[in-house]
Amino acid sequence: MKKVTILAGTALLVVAGAAAAQPADGPRRERGADITRQQVIERTEQRFARLDLNDDGRLTREEAGQAREQRRAERADRAFERLDLNGDGNVSRAEFDQARAQRAERRAEHGERRGGRFMRRAHRAHAMRGEGLFGEQGFVTREQFQERALARFDRLDVDRNGTVTVAERREAFEQRRQRRQERRNQDD
Repeated sequence: MKKVTILAGTALLVVAGAAAAQPADGPRRERGADITRQQVIERTEQRFARLDLNDDGRLTREEAGQAREQRRAERADRAFERLDLNGDGNVSRAEFDQARAQRAERRAEHGERRGGRFMRRAHRAHAMRGEGLFGEQGFVTREQFQERALARFDRLDVDRNGTVTVAERREAFEQRRQRRQERRNQDD
């Protein structure tokens, strides 16, 4: 029994990256696609509704933490279901090895880009816990949540045409990278 538990736990760790990439509600926008202001509004509405667990129009740090734990548990369940190929409630060594081989194939097909997705998630998690989101009052309203998302969109929409293109995102990324590098150089 201990072996099964250890194998299942290890398997969950191995596929955690793949499980974390699964969308929480519906399809995600195509990676690298342009995004419109309306899409940002719709996405923030969906995200806020998912996070505001008591539907009071205010998102608190506690609700964000509860929502995060719910998503983590759902991802773990989905990961286990993907590993348990025969549906017997246990993950055998053969199932574990097969899942690992499939993951290696996917990485080889898509080219592994380590760090990017993890760093974006880490940044979002840090922002959600920080005072920046919840402020002194300890909550953020739906309007404030959307205002922040639209402010980020407006910073990226350089030509002010209502669409953030891949080129605009790349340019913003390069500018942030250069500013970080300059700060590092100043610190040395």
